[in-house]
Amino acid sequence: MEPRRLQIPTGMQDTLPGECARKRRLEQEVRRLFFLSGYQEVETPILEYYDALDDPTYGYRPEHVWKTFDSRGRVLALRPDSTIPSVRLAAGRLREEALPLRLCYVQSANRYVSDSLSLLCEETQAGVELMGESSPMADAEVIALAIEALRGAGLKDFQIELGQAGFFDGFMQEAGLTPEQSAVLRELTEQKNTLGMQLYLEKLDVHQDVARRLMRLPRLYGGTEVLDEAEALTAHPLCREAIAGLRSIIGYLTEYGCASYLTIDLGMVHQANYYSGTIFRGMTADLGQPLISGGRYDGLPARFGRALPATGFALSLKLLLMALERQGASFKPPVPDELVGFAPGCLRQAVEYAESRRAEGCSAVLLYDMTMDGMAERIRRGQARRGVYLTQDGCLCYPKED
Repeated sequence: MEPRRLQIPTGMQDTLPGECARKRRLEQEVRRLFFLSGYQEVETPILEYYDALDDPTYGYRPEHVWKTFDSRGRVLALRPDSTIPSVRLAAGRLREEALPLRLCYVQSANRYVSDSLSLLCEETQAGVELMGESSPMADAEVIALAIEALRGAGLKDFQIELGQAGFFDGFMQEAGLTPEQSAVLRELTEQKNTLGMQLYLEKLDVHQDVARRLMRLPRLYGGTEVLDEAEALTAHPLCREAIAGLRSIIGYLTEYGCASYLTIDLGMVHQANYYSGTIFRGMTADLGQPLISGGRYDGLPARFGRALPATGFALSLKLLLMALERQGASFKPPVPDELVGFAPGCLRQAVEYAESRRAEGCSAVLLYDMTMDGMAERIRRGQARRGVYLTQDGCLCYPKED
């Protein structure tokens, strides 16, 4: 058998010192943003009962969920995202809390993904869930928060694509498709696979006029003019209601100063079909997949025993780091503030000095068996900002102090 001591499973990734330092800063920044916006952080177990996730509407195929067993043989699953665990909390331990609930998290998610567009089976997600608010202003708040998270991270040239699950659902009802048939068309529409859509609609013998209009779905992409085109395609009440709601949210986002980041994509449908209203994702040309995914999911909490309107999003910090790197950001490992060398017999002085500097908030690294010249050479190579060499007669600094 090939030795695997230096290997990791496919889809897993190491995070090296420079990237890890930047990732920790991002985590701190998004936590602060969420906290200042009124969201309270929660942390859920990495393991959930698989029964809670075994629902085809969640968009998780059984083969995409990492599974294991407890001591009693019950099937457990590694947490594939944080929305469903947050809903479980809202319906359970937080059931008596006043509404609205504003929850946030920064924690890992694990999914086995065979899609060639993504090799990430484990990633850190930062996200929010706003439950108990049905107003379009709540959707706008969450979307504006997602935009601010990307802006605050220093990401440039990104777009938030807005869609509407209700618009797609209304169209499916007009076409008379079953939930199973709609699921197939959902996937084809998301892939912008117009040929596949055409062949599938012909197979179902959908009325020619309806099929022609359905074929426009993948091309309903652009500015607000897309909403006018969408209204001309169908008079189904659910579709009209969806477009009106989307117009309201865009209006509120304009007041947030976010209009320049918005694009309409009514052919966007998330894999999870529990979404009930406005959906969105964050995209950048420097990455071929969404950094952010979210939307309104009013029907989901009721499945856990508590009917609540809800909306939220999750941001992949790993993908955000990849996008930042492709836009020119560098992730150099942080260097200590000071190197502390010492002559023989001066270890105690060196330890006391290092501890005093650490108490002041400076990082200080002890060097063993290091001469003053050797320490100075490390400083010249950029391995620290400053060096101190302690002897029985005092200390020498490099660079020399004035």
